[in-house]
Amino acid sequence: MILPFRLKAWLIVSILILVSISCNLGQPKSDPSIINTNTDDSNADPVFSTNEMGSTREDPVPKGTMVSVPGWQIEVLEFLRGEDARNIIEFGYSNEEPISADWEYALAKVSVRCTALDNKAYDLGISEMFMSGDRNLSYGDSMDGWPQPEFLFEDMYSAEIVEGWVDAVIPKDEHNMILVVDVDQYENRTTRFFELEDNAANQLSDELVNLEPNQVGLSPDTAASPGQTVITPDWEFTILESLTGNEAETLLQKDNIYYVQPEDGFGYLVIKFQLVYKNKNEIPFWVGYDTFYALDENGYMIESAMIYNPPGLDWISDKVLPGAEIISWVSMYTKSAIPSPIIVFDPDRYNYEGQNVNIRYLKIN
Repeated sequence: MILPFRLKAWLIVSILILVSISCNLGQPKSDPSIINTNTDDSNADPVFSTNEMGSTREDPVPKGTMVSVPGWQIEVLEFLRGEDARNIIEFGYSNEEPISADWEYALAKVSVRCTALDNKAYDLGISEMFMSGDRNLSYGDSMDGWPQPEFLFEDMYSAEIVEGWVDAVIPKDEHNMILVVDVDQYENRTTRFFELEDNAANQLSDELVNLEPNQVGLSPDTAASPGQTVITPDWEFTILESLTGNEAETLLQKDNIYYVQPEDGFGYLVIKFQLVYKNKNEIPFWVGYDTFYALDENGYMIESAMIYNPPGLDWISDKVLPGAEIISWVSMYTKSAIPSPIIVFDPDRYNYEGQNVNIRYLKIN
C-alpha cells in the first residue's frame, strides 16, 4: 500500500518523538547543586582553583602521574643522579667533559605528548623544562643531543608522544630535586612542579615571606649608598663591590679575546652583588645583565652594545625560583665624566603590564 506523503511524514515524526522520549527516560536528572545561581555579576572573571596538582613546590606532582598543561601532557618516569646517571650518559658518549668534584650528573626521564589542536610544530626548550632543588636555582639541559633520546628543542606535532631524557649537572649536596615546567603558550603562562626525588618539597622560608619592602633607593635622589640593602616586594639587593675606570677595564680585559675598548666619553662599571628572590608566588624568573643599567647625567638609561665578559667570574645569567640567594657579577657602561654613577636595578623592565614596583636606584662610590 502506498501512503500519502502527509501521512508518511507524520509517521516519521511520530517515530522520532517516541525514540527521543525513550532515550531521555534513561538519562539521569540534572543535579541542581551544580547549577551556578550567582547572578550578581554576569561579567565577573571566572575563579580558578589554586589547588591544581603540582602548582607549588610544596606539593609537586608525584612520579608516574600525568598532568596536562596548555599544549602538553607531561609525566616524569624516572630520575637518576650520580653514578647511575653517569653510566647512562657514558653509553656511546666518548667526549665527556670533566666536571667539578663537588658536582654530578642528573637525568630525568620524561614522557611528553603534544596536545596542540593545529598542524603546527611545537617544542619545549631549556627555559621551559629544567631541574631545581633546595637552593632554588635552575639546572638546565647541558649536553646537546645526549643522552638519547632527547626531546628538548625537537619539533612535535599534535598527538605525538615522546619519551626522552632531560639532563643537568647539579651540586652533590643539592636535595629535594624537582622538575620545573614553565610554559607560556596560548597567552597563558603555566608553571608546574614534578617530583624527582621521593618526597621532594620546597617552599619560601617564613623569614622571606614576612620580609617587608623598605623605602631605600626609591628614586635617583634617594639612591642607596654603597653596601646598603634595598628590599622590594620581590627582591633583596646589595652591592658588595664595584670597579670603575682602569680597574674595571683591567678586569674585563683579562683572558678576554672579545674585549673592546669603550667609546670616547664612556667607561666600564663592574659590580659584585648579592641578590635574594622572594616572590611569594611560584614564578621562575630570569635575571641577567639587562636587569641592570647606569644613568647618564640627565637621568636617562645608558644604552650600548653587549659587553663580552671574561671567564673566571660568576657573571649574572640565571633563572631563579623564590628563595634563591646568589652572589654574582655584572658589567655595564657608564659615562666617564660622572664620578659617582647611579645604577638601576630594574627586574620589571620587560613587564608590559604597567607594574614596576621593584625598580631601585643605587649609588656607586
